[in-house]
Amino acid sequence: MPIYEFICSDCNKIFDKLCSLKDDLSKVRCEYCESQNIRKKMSAFATSGNHDGNDHESHSGSSCSSCSSGSCSSCGH
Repeated sequence: MPIYEFICSDCNKIFDKLCSLKDDLSKVRCEYCESQNIRKKMSAFATSGNHDGNDHESHSGSSCSSCSSGSCSSCGH
């Protein structure tokens, strides 16, 4: 399931939400002020593994695949 990042137009807070691909994103509410005046934020994504196209082995990194920064609120990395 993808993690979507949202920004609230009322309180300007940013939050993420784990959603199913079948979820109706128009019904998501701000987790801080409960407003429905939110928009999906453009987010970067990360990949792991061998980048030469010959990724035949399983690789495990020290950070999760949903983070692009050095810190993540969902996994602690």
